Amino acid sequence: MSSSRVLLVLLVGLALRAETPPESAQKTNAAPVEFGLDPRLGALPTENLKFKPRTEYIEGQNKRATAKLKGLKAIRGATNYLEELSKSVESILNSDASENLKEQTRKLTLLELAHLREEAAVQDPDGGHLERALQLLAEFVERYPRDPAVPEVLLRQGHLLRQLGLRDEAIEKFYLVLRSVPRLEGSNLAYSRRLVLMAQSAIADTMAEVGRHEEAVDLYGRILQSRSEELETEVVRVKQLRSVQASSKAIVTESHARRFLEDFPESEFIPEVRHILGNAYRQQGNRSAAMEQYQLLLEAIELAPENRRQHWHRWKLKVGNDLANHFFLEGDTPAALALYRALSTSHEDVRNRQTFLYQVGLCEERLGHADAALKTYTDILALKDNPSFPTNSASLNLLQNMASLRIAVLKSEAEARKAKGSGPNAP
Repeated sequence: MSSSRVLLVLLVGLALRAETPPESAQKTNAAPVEFGLDPRLGALPTENLKFKPRTEYIEGQNKRATAKLKGLKAIRGATNYLEELSKSVESILNSDASENLKEQTRKLTLLELAHLREEAAVQDPDGGHLERALQLLAEFVERYPRDPAVPEVLLRQGHLLRQLGLRDEAIEKFYLVLRSVPRLEGSNLAYSRRLVLMAQSAIADTMAEVGRHEEAVDLYGRILQSRSEELETEVVRVKQLRSVQASSKAIVTESHARRFLEDFPESEFIPEVRHILGNAYRQQGNRSAAMEQYQLLLEAIELAPENRRQHWHRWKLKVGNDLANHFFLEGDTPAALALYRALSTSHEDVRNRQTFLYQVGLCEERLGHADAALKTYTDILALKDNPSFPTNSASLNLLQNMASLRIAVLKSEAEARKAKGSGPNAP
């Protein structure tokens, strides 16, 4: 056999990844084959028959198929979108469009159906839509394991698992993203680095959710060490600070919080960080420093632009509640009463109003204002008639029962005093 014939056979074998032993390759008289026909199934000689890879007809089919896909974007969100998607995809797959375009259509369809399931889960959380979305994404990874979109699909799977409460499984999926990204670096380094940071952040966030704060602190630190030019470090720093507060000593929390305030003096997280810093000072017994931070927090809220002031209002309430609780435990009942009253009138949420009113009643009792406390507890019971009252809330119903009990106790004590005052020894 000539050397050119041997080389030709070897090239065909490599192209088709045939596993035919060398001796059988030397015996074959098969001519070069077109379009991947397997010589083991009986190759057809085609020396005198060549096909153009592209024709006007196939190009036209491709253009029509692409136009259908673009047309779907215009009606996305319409009630008949899923039906139109199904018709268009079926039409493309049954057309004479190129196999490459058909394969891209199959990929896009899997991803689009998964996304539609995610959107449906917002309106119907118990409809099994997230589970179905996971199945569709898993099918994509199984069919196209080498596709450049796989790392992003794995990242999406992790977020879905996290929404379903399967946090350990979500963490495993996020780690798969880290293992699948390196092979993309040659084609798009910036995109690969962003995927790595997103996966690392998702792992840290999930660990924080399940209480693994020390590990979360370490992972947030690794993200910050990447020194990515496009990464906004402010959010990562505040997440790390939250986990530091939950896992470290107060002095460590103080150090992190102070550095954050120095590095981001105009941050939108200023109230939260000052609150964390104030609590760290309180835990160390430095009451004056804690009060200073609370005062700075309140001043920052008052001086903030209107949009930020509304967003920060909850921190004003939180600081007020913390201070009221502190005064109550320290025995400064008048100061605690004033704060609890202010909180009960400034909060529209029935749940919080009821909680603050109950504390008002306790303060009034401690100060000997029985009639005022009786009225406060009666006001708590009246909240049950509010249309926004969540009747299925065990904590609120418990507080209602506690208010009823306090009313009974106060009335009993009032009757006992009245009986004692009208007895035979009364003046």
